[in-house]
Amino acid sequence: MTKLKVADFYYGSVLSMLFNQGIMNPALIEGNDDRQVYDFTVNSGNEYRLFLKYRADCQNIKRLNYNSWAFNISGDYQELKDYIDEGKNVVLALICSSGDLSNSELALLNKEQILQIIDAGKQWFTVSRKKGEKSYRIPIDGSRVTALRVKCNSFQELFG
Repeated sequence: MTKLKVADFYYGSVLSMLFNQGIMNPALIEGNDDRQVYDFTVNSGNEYRLFLKYRADCQNIKRLNYNSWAFNISGDYQELKDYIDEGKNVVLALICSSGDLSNSELALLNKEQILQIIDAGKQWFTVSRKKGEKSYRIPIDGSRVTALRVKCNSFQELFG
């Protein structure tokens, strides 16, 4: 009997979304429970390197209507920087689960946003979103006010 890992559900959901959007030719470059890396080409001919990471549960926040997930890229830090330096069109896909898979969210960071995190020396960071906000926030200097903002619905903008 083949057993499925929790990671398979998270990574598989993103792959399913890519297939359903008509994105073709994904190729797994590297994968384990902590991350998966894919190369793929969209219908327009643009090529991407998709770097997937997930958090199975949001952090315990005492405020209602507020979700937060902590991501660690310390083991991926140099690799992400190298991909960008090589001219790869890198997208960091952060799968944010709330425990209920149907309420999971996907934060997509383009290479400029990834570089902001790298340039700030952040090897771990928090992604947060208040209910009703149209952007995720990633505090670079510890403040939500000056945090990096990542649009919630950036899929078409990045891959369209």
